[in-house]
Amino acid sequence: MLRAIWPAVVLLGLISGGALPAEDRAYLHRFAVVWKGGGTASLNLHLPSWRVSCRLSPSAGANRITLFGNCYLKLMSFLSKRIDTTLVYNSSSDSYSGTYSVDGGPPAILWGRQSGDRLTLDVAWPILVNGHNKAKIYIVNDGRGHFTLETVDPLGLYGSPMTTSDLHFTPE
Repeated sequence: MLRAIWPAVVLLGLISGGALPAEDRAYLHRFAVVWKGGGTASLNLHLPSWRVSCRLSPSAGANRITLFGNCYLKLMSFLSKRIDTTLVYNSSSDSYSGTYSVDGGPPAILWGRQSGDRLTLDVAWPILVNGHNKAKIYIVNDGRGHFTLETVDPLGLYGSPMTTSDLHFTPE
């Protein structure tokens, strides 16, 4: 259940390798810094959202990035979770894939595409979250030192999509 609070942290694109086109390379480099941020996240669709804070560091490779760090509930900072996310850009399919895990648990599977400043990822959780194992993550980075990340439960409480996390990040 706590996995639902941290999907937000699943950041972004990848640090480029030489095989990426210049426009993809520029987009991916937008995420190659240490990020701090926070916002709101829900543990459960039936409960109110909590304020969270996060700090994430990148580790770059060819056509990939790994982001790792901690997120915690603002009112109870002792409730901290380690986040590990890896995304890989595949130039032949012009798509992203990767994994996301919390405290070394089983990883969620990520896949999606970039359009302009927006990266849209489908998520397959390894366990049921809010009664199913699917979600969407939308990341927007316009290259001006700020990005947003929104996680959406596609079924919500009554069959309509519902935002479960809304995070905003700036470079540290």
